[in-house]
Amino acid sequence: MAANIATPDTEALTRELVEQAVATARLAPSIHNTQPWHWRFDGRALTLHAEPDRLLGVVDPAGRQLLVSCGAALFHARLALRAHGLDPTVVLLPDGPGHDQRDLDLTGRVPLARLTVTHRRPFEPLEAALLAAVELRHTDRRPFEPRPLGDDVLTELRRAAEAEGAWLMSLHHVDQRINASVLTARADWAEHIDPAYQAELEAWSRPASGPGSTADDGIPRHAVVAANPNRASEFPPRDFDVLAGGPADGAAGADGAAGADGAAGVDGASAAGAAGLSSAGAGVERPDVVLLGTSSDRPVDQLIAGQALARVLLAVTAHGAAASPLGQPVDIDADRVLMRQMLNIPGDVQMILRVGFPTPGAEPLRPTPRRALADILTVA
Repeated sequence: MAANIATPDTEALTRELVEQAVATARLAPSIHNTQPWHWRFDGRALTLHAEPDRLLGVVDPAGRQLLVSCGAALFHARLALRAHGLDPTVVLLPDGPGHDQRDLDLTGRVPLARLTVTHRRPFEPLEAALLAAVELRHTDRRPFEPRPLGDDVLTELRRAAEAEGAWLMSLHHVDQRINASVLTARADWAEHIDPAYQAELEAWSRPASGPGSTADDGIPRHAVVAANPNRASEFPPRDFDVLAGGPADGAAGADGAAGADGAAGVDGASAAGAAGLSSAGAGVERPDVVLLGTSSDRPVDQLIAGQALARVLLAVTAHGAAASPLGQPVDIDADRVLMRQMLNIPGDVQMILRVGFPTPGAEPLRPTPRRALADILTVA
């Protein structure tokens, strides 16, 4: 690796570079596409803040997933600056509580990270591949090809997580997959019957998409794969089809729309998948599933996890694969603890990903909406 070459502070961050970095950060993944971040540039440092109005009070009351989302945006901004040969220095929670504290002010007053640049370093090919994947990366909840990712790809994903200070493990063993599948189905059922969760999900669902739509956040209709009782999966995907008005993209028809039994619970198609059975003769989806975690669960760890998540997802995309989160068992802290105990994991699980190759001939996914740069960047 080339040695760092010092460069004066005043020549490092310019408004143009900051705008490019934040524009790239806009494309980071976030829970329910809430995009809960705001950036401030004072001419010398770029700081990242949370937007408390975008905190999901039901599914994420402590703000853990908000911080993971902000960490993902932070990695995207870093990557954009690296494309210019800049070597950004990031300080997490620069003015907030110490890294050992577990409480954090999420009102937006306390910066989550401060980014400065005082050095340069050549942009590396691996980083260029990740940057090229930024606009191609989309959450894909559709069925994947049955072929596995392969050990080489999984090794690269593990290295991507470790490069950001996190860890990643693949669920290979039958007992691990059964335990994780049962927990996912149980958490999915609990959320499906919770009116408060359903109301929050509906509040962030957008009925219109495409030309003429004014939505700049939330879950667009085109990103929703309608619940299908004949889709048997070892790991049930989250059902986002909560709006009335016709089937979502990927629906099997009117009978595939979510209804009283639309989101399969413990006794539905998801449980059949966990048992290795099929529904109506359909094959059971058995995707690669990876867990991403950290050694502890402090706010600083959640920001680290977000950066690792972004890097892993871009690495997935760079390999021609796709991913979608299995967020149900990590939404509730008690379920995360139970998963750690059942799988005998020494750290804390921050995200579970379903990963695989899109089916041949699958239509490219449309991008989800993004907030305007002027709404997420303040320049002093």
